[in-house]
Amino acid sequence: MRTRLALAAVLGVALVGVLAPTPAFAAQQGKPGGSAATASVTTGADISWAQCGRKTPSGQGFGIVDVNGGTASTFNPCLPAEITWASSTSGSTPQPRLAFYVNTANPAGEGSWWPTSDSDAPKPGAAPYPTGALPVSTVTYPGGGEVGCTTVNNAPSYSSACAYVYGYFRAEQAVEWVHEQASDIALPTTRWWLDVETMNTWQADTRSNAASLAGAAAYLGSVGAGVGVYSTTAQWTSIVGGTGAAIPALPNGTPSNLVGLDEWGAGASSQKGAVSNCTTAKPFTGGTNRLMQYVSNNTDYDVSCAGY
Repeated sequence: MRTRLALAAVLGVALVGVLAPTPAFAAQQGKPGGSAATASVTTGADISWAQCGRKTPSGQGFGIVDVNGGTASTFNPCLPAEITWASSTSGSTPQPRLAFYVNTANPAGEGSWWPTSDSDAPKPGAAPYPTGALPVSTVTYPGGGEVGCTTVNNAPSYSSACAYVYGYFRAEQAVEWVHEQASDIALPTTRWWLDVETMNTWQADTRSNAASLAGAAAYLGSVGAGVGVYSTTAQWTSIVGGTGAAIPALPNGTPSNLVGLDEWGAGASSQKGAVSNCTTAKPFTGGTNRLMQYVSNNTDYDVSCAGY
């Protein structure tokens, strides 16, 4: 997970002046910052591949774990241990003890794989990487319907349709990685967050970027997982091009399934600031503020917003 806002550019197209978090290679401290009387009740923590072999936070009420390895095409080699860490948390908030987040992107020709049809799934790579066959052989829109990712003059098409297929299959790989590393995880009982940040690779075409995210959300929803989005308004707008009802439609013209998703906001530097953001930050998805992240001692902590 990224933390601490800093100026960054979108890879694939320079977007100058966008506020974006820098990586937190940390979680080396212990208990959440802020009031000791309330921190263990109101806050959780999130960790990733960057915490492999390092001390993880303690005293949190819930844990959120990165399935990927910093990009949508890489995978967390420490996932089993980090699932155990999250599952052993106190569960002292309405948030689930364990939730996952996945890295997202729209790399087009800059990536290690790009689909050329609705059924062109990525092949297994070098470990750590999911090796099992992906259960969905042909990508469709929510509710069914051909997506229409095709080649153009025998060359890959970087259309919104193919971006949707890319996001869908990358999310499917993330779920497969969880299955292979922790087969007892029941997907309908977990929440999955789409990590949407300018540090990953995006294109100038915001409709295409939105399609990739919609594909990821569509797959996660199809297996019964709860789906939400982690980002900041500045990053979301620069990547997707619109908030709430103004989020670009799916490539087939139907309203985006991103509209109204739950929100996990970033950007606070204290527990007090995160609590304030729960009520003052306008959700960029048009949904509901469920979590707000803050950073203390180089560690990512997360406030569960009132009622959640």
